[in-house]
Amino acid sequence: MLANDRKKIILAELHSKGSVTIDDLCDLTDASVSTLRRDLNELEELGRLIRVHGGAEPISSIPKEPSIYEKNSINVREKLEIANIAVTKVNEGDVIFLDAGTTTGMMIEGLLGLEKSFTVVTNSATHASKLISDKITVYIIGGIIKKLTDAVVGSYAIQQISQFNFTKAFIGANAISAGNISTPDIEEANIKRTACEQSAQTYILADKSKFNQVSFVTFAKIADVEIITNTNKE
Repeated sequence: MLANDRKKIILAELHSKGSVTIDDLCDLTDASVSTLRRDLNELEELGRLIRVHGGAEPISSIPKEPSIYEKNSINVREKLEIANIAVTKVNEGDVIFLDAGTTTGMMIEGLLGLEKSFTVVTNSATHASKLISDKITVYIIGGIIKKLTDAVVGSYAIQQISQFNFTKAFIGANAISAGNISTPDIEEANIKRTACEQSAQTYILADKSKFNQVSFVTFAKIADVEIITNTNKE
């Protein structure tokens, strides 16, 4: 069977069933597992589907991103536990990137209580205003403010982040699955990806609701980061 024919079958199955597994596709197409994985990867690159462990899901099934106001009332206790763990990772003299978001925002009280001097670079105007203190040097990234999430995004923001060398980055995530970490918005994904690339150590802050979920844009691989969570990642 030709590759284009296999891909048509894959997309038709996605449309009718809402998800596909590689095992089912093997039965339908008589193709090998490695061939179908390649087909799925190519379709993902074209923006036609999202790869998940053992198969794929349609992009239309990916949930929309809630606003920062909605996030502030979700899993508050779990996020605070994660934030408190994250704060313990900060050392004297660190230069950290603090991502916009509710879990990273919960780190602020703990950061202010540290008897250490360090530097914070953030793409959140709200985070920056709360972090002002004698011991913390704060840099605010400029660019376009995304009202839904309070994140500064855009090419100008990426250009600025690219100039820094972070010792640590603390990044929020919407979804973790099949070795990938993803988020709904491509502009925020670009910010997160750049911060990860510029950091010696990246910490992903994610409560248990983010696991086995898939979002629109992958910005990091699990193998390249350390995940701080309140659940068993296995």
